Amino acid sequence: MSLQEIQELRRRLEEEQRLREEAEKQLKLQTQETTLPEFLDACHEHLFLGLSVQKDKDSSTKGDPANADRKLRPAKIREWTNFPNEQTSIWEDLMNTEFVTERHFTPLLALKEYGKEARERMVSSELDLGYFQRQTVESRVASIVKQLHANPRLRQTFCLNGDVTFENHANTLTDESNIIADMGSLSLTQNQPRRSGRLAAKSGSAGLSAQLPGRSQNATQPRNSRPRADQFCVYNKGPEGKVPAFIIEYKAPHKVSLAHVKSGLQDMDLDEVLRLQREESPEDICRRVVAAVITQTFSYMIHGGLEYGYVCTGEVFIFLRVLHNDPSTVYYYLSVPEEDVGQTTGWTGDLNGDNRLHLTALGQVLAFTLRALRVPTRDIAWTTSAVRRLKTWEMVYDDLLDEIAEKDIPSSDFKPSTQSRNEYCRASPVKTRSNLLPLRPSTTPKTPPSSTVGFLVITAVEKSQGSRSKGKSRQYCTQQCLLGLIKGGELDRKCPNVSDHGIDRHRLNRTTLIRRLDRQLSSNNLQLDSQLGCESLHVHGSRGALFKITLWSHGYTFVGKGVPIEFVKGSKYEELIYSYLTPIQGVSVPVLLGSLRLRCPFFYDGIAEIVHLMFMGFAGRTLASLHDLDRDRLIQQAEKSLQAIHDLRVLQGDPISGNMVEENGRVMFIDFERATLQTRRIPLDGISPNQKRKREFCSEKSPNKHLCCFEREKQRMRHGL
Repeated sequence: MSLQEIQELRRRLEEEQRLREEAEKQLKLQTQETTLPEFLDACHEHLFLGLSVQKDKDSSTKGDPANADRKLRPAKIREWTNFPNEQTSIWEDLMNTEFVTERHFTPLLALKEYGKEARERMVSSELDLGYFQRQTVESRVASIVKQLHANPRLRQTFCLNGDVTFENHANTLTDESNIIADMGSLSLTQNQPRRSGRLAAKSGSAGLSAQLPGRSQNATQPRNSRPRADQFCVYNKGPEGKVPAFIIEYKAPHKVSLAHVKSGLQDMDLDEVLRLQREESPEDICRRVVAAVITQTFSYMIHGGLEYGYVCTGEVFIFLRVLHNDPSTVYYYLSVPEEDVGQTTGWTGDLNGDNRLHLTALGQVLAFTLRALRVPTRDIAWTTSAVRRLKTWEMVYDDLLDEIAEKDIPSSDFKPSTQSRNEYCRASPVKTRSNLLPLRPSTTPKTPPSSTVGFLVITAVEKSQGSRSKGKSRQYCTQQCLLGLIKGGELDRKCPNVSDHGIDRHRLNRTTLIRRLDRQLSSNNLQLDSQLGCESLHVHGSRGALFKITLWSHGYTFVGKGVPIEFVKGSKYEELIYSYLTPIQGVSVPVLLGSLRLRCPFFYDGIAEIVHLMFMGFAGRTLASLHDLDRDRLIQQAEKSLQAIHDLRVLQGDPISGNMVEENGRVMFIDFERATLQTRRIPLDGISPNQKRKREFCSEKSPNKHLCCFEREKQRMRHGL
């Protein structure tokens, strides 16, 4: 073999080795976990850009994207000028740690496969959009937050409880029979709402003169403020429970297009927007429709006591904020990731280089989420006060957008009124702190605009909320204390609130306690900073939700189980069952103090209107939420309590771990909605939350080869622990 042939062979071997090493390197890059910047970049390229909108109207869902009828509406819609600074501040907190260089996230190869799946499904409905957002944004945000929580420093920085969850509550605290009835009443024809003269003439209805305020057929119908299927609440979830953080509203992009949003999204006064004109331009209609879309999310935010929310069409994100001291104004910021970022993010693998990672859909929602998780929910007093101040949307526009062709919409890009957007797009906060470019100071006069003043004021207000919320830190009264209250006995010196109850004996009894609570919870002078003495615990079951109740005048603190109007009869039935358990209250079941039909109903986390409260002692956390328990000891204690219930001829009906709590080493049972009284009928006019209970009737007079219902219930309890 000649020297030349040897050299050629050596060259080929070296080339093969180089290619093999390069392939191994690429395989490693594709299969290793990604850093946060790599993850943001890959999610934009492989997931978000896979959005495909079904433009064929025959193949996409119909429906009104802007029906805000009878929803709470803002008085003003204003640009959120401080949004860029707030988002940048979040990125600075993140980039000031080693977290951004650590590999925690989904490998590139897996993200590419997820992207292929996302591209195969065109978005033709809110359901499709929800699926796309879960794949591209929601689950990715959740994975990042989970890793942030594992970092002690970042966990504290962003007030993380554990995970973030995205939940829909369209059917929460809702009677299934009502859902079926509502579905049965659906019709392909609709009552005619208030419309412009042009549309009214087209549909053969009366002209504008007949469409006066207050004459809409819908105006006489009760307002339904429950969340819809396209509305989601994001929770900060941990071992101690979950706390609402913000609201998401999905609108299918074929119903509300980018062109509609750009033409209609601007500063607005709603009184003017809702004033019908004889001849309205496409821009006028787009303004009204965008205002209605924002109103739907705004209404949920107010009822839920939440500061933040956003509207998402897949193409567009409209981030929203309602300040504590001004619930009548909602602030907006428009994000269009594909336009703001482009096909690439500018990420080259260099943390010192400029990029547009913060403008991606995932980047924007991540920073927004971390901002919202830091803010506590607002008190029920704030929500009630805000609801009383606000007007409701007075018209329905169900087919206006169908009347507007894309070519009729003014071809002007969205133009914010300040430099904040351009500066935010120019800055690159996703890089090392020493290289961060500060946003340029505004060239406007030194006196900040009114909206900016509002943001500065609210920051101070929120920081002081902890000191204002005196009820949040108050401990619950003991069961023995509440027993003494209803029996007129002596004070329990072990109760943490005993100093407020009296000197030697309780100054109140059951009747005076309920009467004072009625006055306290029915106040007509609530302000945004008032304390109602009723705090949501963000815990609900199938029929009721829990609240922490404090009677300010005497310091009594206990739990209120609230129900919407559908379940008032069921709540009264449960109260009746508790009356049969009076001998063991405070030992095997909580102490029942009574109930109250609210003169001023309030909302539970924006989900349902609470009209009735049943008051009882706080018995602790459910066994389902506790870990590392001594199962044998718990079964022994649970059997003892369940036997005490059975001795009073009551069948608990649902002896699962979620209906048992541990109180000072003993197990108590709660939730008697499905309970039955055995061997005699309960005289309550047929009230029966669960018709199946009649089958559980058991009589000791007739011999039974099988176990009696009480023994069967004990078996169920043992198997459930």
